Amino acid sequence: MTVIVESKQMKVTASLRQHVELQAQKLLKLSKRVTAARVYLETVRKKSNDKMANLVTYCVELPGKDVVVRKRAVDMYQAIADATEGAVRQVRKQYEKRRDSKRQVHHLDVMRSSD
Repeated sequence: MTVIVESKQMKVTASLRQHVELQAQKLLKLSKRVTAARVYLETVRKKSNDKMANLVTYCVELPGKDVVVRKRAVDMYQAIADATEGAVRQVRKQYEKRRDSKRQVHHLDVMRSSD
């Protein structure tokens, strides 16, 4: 799995990159079908009183459908962790949906062959 970390205005430090890669390993444990993960880091300063200024966009590439999750937090590390949790949840949903549809097709095939 390829992990790409990009940023618009801020510099991506080695510790940020390492944190993103460690979090992305959670996706690989779920499904071997994950081909790549793109993580966009952004610090948004629209208002001076905006505490949730750190935005993380997680794009997980799956065959057939990509999962995109956006999370905001006060701390960039917390935003990365929250986005990873959301991406893991969405990938798990896609995996279970695909698995259940295969089971139903197999069950129907077995029922038809027994008649």
